[in-house]
Amino acid sequence: MPKVCLVLDLDDTLYDAEAAYGYALRSVGIDPSSADFVNARQTIKSRLGEGHVGARNRILYFKQFLDSQSKYSHPAVLELIEDYEKYLSDHIKNQWELLGRRRLFEQSLNKIPKVIVTNENLRTQMVKLRAIDPTGRVFPQVITSEEMGVEKPHLSLFQQAIKILNCEPKDCVMVGDSLDTDMAPALKLGMRSFLTTEFRKPKDNEIVSEGVQVLSCLDQLEKIL
Repeated sequence: MPKVCLVLDLDDTLYDAEAAYGYALRSVGIDPSSADFVNARQTIKSRLGEGHVGARNRILYFKQFLDSQSKYSHPAVLELIEDYEKYLSDHIKNQWELLGRRRLFEQSLNKIPKVIVTNENLRTQMVKLRAIDPTGRVFPQVITSEEMGVEKPHLSLFQQAIKILNCEPKDCVMVGDSLDTDMAPALKLGMRSFLTTEFRKPKDNEIVSEGVQVLSCLDQLEKIL
């Protein structure tokens, strides 16, 4: 049994997700801060309710966005999501190389068992994972909120990760960017917890709990694990 296993968040932990989202949206002709898109996204989130596992699905935003502009059609929605996924994938792939993540995960951390735990729909996360891990060998397992029916910080996602890794919680290292959805549940289960601030800094009112180690860069894992 391995001495250490990795449970990893995906967005804003392994790469800058907000930058990738913004690039992809602008590339398909949508200003992320435009009233039409912001309202479309908020309409979906409000309709589905707080914490609904489908409320992050971009294809729902795009359908609502096109409908609000009287441009809706089935082909138009599909064309928009397909183009968006292409640009999103390209940006994340470029980030992966520039950040040196390939060396980190395919060499330094290669032999450590890993599971990704993420709040998103499965298709979107698989598009991202294919961009950084085209063969599926680096990150062989992913758990999404869509397939579990609940979002982090629900403990069931982390318990499923521990089950897949077949190790004790004390031997699991959780790495994520959120104190609430990554660190808190991991600590509750007795996992070692590492908060990465590489792409997302804690807000002024967020307090880093005792037992959480802060990483300014993911490369620091090399010396810790």
